[in-house]
Amino acid sequence: MNISLYLSILLLTGGLIYIYWRFYFFFRNPERKIPNGDNIVSPADGTIVYIKKIDSTNVPISIKNKKEIKLDEIFKEEIILRPYYLIGVFMHPTNVHINRSPISGIVKKITYRKANNLPMTMMWLRVLLRKKPYELYSKHIFNNERNTIYIEGEIPVYITQIADIYVNKIECWLKKFDKVEKGQRIGIIKMGSQVDFLFPILPNISIKIKEGEKVKAGETIIATINKMNS
Repeated sequence: MNISLYLSILLLTGGLIYIYWRFYFFFRNPERKIPNGDNIVSPADGTIVYIKKIDSTNVPISIKNKKEIKLDEIFKEEIILRPYYLIGVFMHPTNVHINRSPISGIVKKITYRKANNLPMTMMWLRVLLRKKPYELYSKHIFNNERNTIYIEGEIPVYITQIADIYVNKIECWLKKFDKVEKGQRIGIIKMGSQVDFLFPILPNISIKIKEGEKVKAGETIIATINKMNS
């Protein structure tokens, strides 16, 4: 076999693999087994890159020289002040990119913000190499295009879809006042991306995941909600 034929076969094979990934594999939409009970499920497939406790408007997060950033820089939305858990899920290009609701409830507000997107390459590399803090040098967390969905259920939850530089396409399949069920499909972020979500720190809420853990949208339990005695 001559070299030119060999290279042609390699290029053709690589092209077919890319087409399969880009136009079929990426858009796969599998069914998920939604867990019963009082719990909060992951809104995205991917890796947990941070679990932060917030007791003010400042988020203790390591991005370049910043040790803290404002909560509304991430969500581009005015958040009612109270103690919160902030959890970030980094979505690899090979993950399922359908997003799902973490809880059942009513959509109270949707806020979209367009931006000049930065790449998520640094976070992808740090996750791949398992180097913490995963968010170091990742300015996309507060810079990139995003869509924030506020859902009021047994607890209030904010979900923010964050786009990568290669994306520029966030799809939200909800509108204000829609009723959603836990694990329901709510949108998609095309190509690599990130989803952050926020819910209250309460005595009856127990976190069940850790940084670096891989999760599945609608299926992995992020936290349990224990019924408080009246």
